[in-house]
Amino acid sequence: MRETPTRPVTRVGRANGGAPVKITPAIETYLQAIYALTAERKSLIGARLAEHLRVSPPSITQTLQRLARAGLVELIDRGDRKEIVLTEAGRAIGEAATRKHRLIERWLQGELHLSSTEAHEAAHNLEAGFTPELLDRLFDSIGRPTHCPHGNPIPGSGAELDHNGLYLDEVTPGERVWVGRITEEAEADLDLLEYLERNGVRPGTALDIIAVDRLTGAVTARTPKGNEIRLERRSAALIYVRRQEATAA
Repeated sequence: MRETPTRPVTRVGRANGGAPVKITPAIETYLQAIYALTAERKSLIGARLAEHLRVSPPSITQTLQRLARAGLVELIDRGDRKEIVLTEAGRAIGEAATRKHRLIERWLQGELHLSSTEAHEAAHNLEAGFTPELLDRLFDSIGRPTHCPHGNPIPGSGAELDHNGLYLDEVTPGERVWVGRITEEAEADLDLLEYLERNGVRPGTALDIIAVDRLTGAVTARTPKGNEIRLERRSAALIYVRRQEATAA
């Protein structure tokens, strides 16, 4: 799990009769991740959250139980798994944390000309100093953007997550697709982010699908600059694209 900067804790959460809990940077990180992953995939379990945050399953379980006692998440028994669902209070905190991160990313890339990978990393270290009022001023000053550099919608901008396309692991050879967004899970993989950036793959990039490995699911595609990229199935599943006909429509 990424390191979170130390700062005074100024808020205490309580929802649905839950026990009070200090909203620390670590708690914000959990709620932000749950917010983003459930928006993308709809259903989220502890194992996927643990993989995304790069923490151990026992640590995830302990923190989720604490968040549940505080009334910030619900753990719904689905028989073979427990699904993580944000409560109204938890969603509000997760959404605000996501808005903060994506706005700062956009500012760092647009105004300071950082790469999207550098902006993603630097944003984590700057989040602690931004109050809601300062974020509102930042939002106005950079032109009220709707999406972060990776194509994910900024909460409060009016933009919504696009679910009218498909993930790159679902494409077939011979078709052309356009990158819609590099998902939150992909952003957590810095090696993948750097590989995509090095090859000029970003939202709006056209990809011609050359091959899909029948055994491994790896996708080989050609970029507009003629570069060939190869993404293993797991990485391809983290990139959301639109087909040519859907884009034209």
